[in-house]
Amino acid sequence: MRRAAFALAALGFGLVSSAASQTRVGLVVGLYQQPEPNGARKALVQVRDLLADPRWSQALDQSFPIRLSFRLEIWHSRDGWIDAFQRATEWSTVIQWEPLEDQYRVRRILLSGEEEFRFTGREELDRWIRQINLVDALPQGTGTFYYNVKLRITALSDDDMEELERFLAGQSGASPRPERSSIGRSVRRFLLRMAGLPWEELEVKSGKFTARRR
Repeated sequence: MRRAAFALAALGFGLVSSAASQTRVGLVVGLYQQPEPNGARKALVQVRDLLADPRWSQALDQSFPIRLSFRLEIWHSRDGWIDAFQRATEWSTVIQWEPLEDQYRVRRILLSGEEEFRFTGREELDRWIRQINLVDALPQGTGTFYYNVKLRITALSDDDMEELERFLAGQSGASPRPERSSIGRSVRRFLLRMAGLPWEELEVKSGKFTARRR
């Protein structure tokens, strides 16, 4: 499986959106305009209006990190038959506000490792989130194909963040660390148990394209 690689792409590729309202987060999936030599086309993936959605902007303001988990699936379209799943690639993005440093920390977790970015303002962060990403994943063989992209958005609790930190450090099997003594954290965990954290799942298919023999 090839890892997901990203590049900023230009706007305006006829993307298909899963959300019409500007106040709700939306997932947008399209096809890169420049085809491969065999006619195959890479996927373009964009997240829109994440910070305009009050559920996620408020979670971030309350120091809950937001995790975006992506899964891009490659499907072989077969007329008259059930479409065939070929393979998938996954990646995640974790967005966290660090009040002591007055900045936003973003970690993108790929199969090959972790990338980290830092932003000093909400507008700068919003521009980064909105950028269109070119995913370096292509189908194998010939025929008609399309991409199906799933996005799960969750707010992470303290325990979730500690587990993620251990995973990134290569200690996924380690025992949980003692709970930090903080009234603020205790209150947040109590509210989490009572009301639950926001979450959302989005799913969008791209248009179809044909891959030929070279």
